[in-house]
Amino acid sequence: MEGVMLDRFDTLILDIWQQWGDIGPQGMSEKVNLSASQCSRRMQRLRSEGYVRNISAVLDVAKIKIGVRAYVLLTMHSHSADCLKRFRDAIMAMDEVQECQTLTGGYDVILKVSTCDLTTFNQFLNENLLSMPEVSTAHSSIVLDDIKSTTNLTLKYSE
Repeated sequence: MEGVMLDRFDTLILDIWQQWGDIGPQGMSEKVNLSASQCSRRMQRLRSEGYVRNISAVLDVAKIKIGVRAYVLLTMHSHSADCLKRFRDAIMAMDEVQECQTLTGGYDVILKVSTCDLTTFNQFLNENLLSMPEVSTAHSSIVLDDIKSTTNLTLKYSE
């Protein structure tokens, strides 16, 4: 896939797809001014080449009773392969963790966490994260307000 260039129609299709994940070839055709069959072929190719990992819905946090969202910065006791595998396996099983990335700098890992309220967040922090032998410290910041929240990626680098 590296070295394959996307043309302007591919980029436009990907951009529209990010905004309307359930759009079909006919709807895409109307937005990009290509035939539905051309859009269908391009959409299938973009999926098969791995440009689209999955299509999902973005849920309203208030409607599903998510009252606390937080970012948690962790330092690890060890960076050994065994330690990181145990940590990764445990994180993958935690429904409250939406995202987990390793970092450079003063912290080793950042988590994006969503829970019902402060009580459940505190329980999650103490009973799940801080009880893990692989975790040395945790620093959390509660999200107060969304200024910008999107799953869309910029496509200006892909052409």
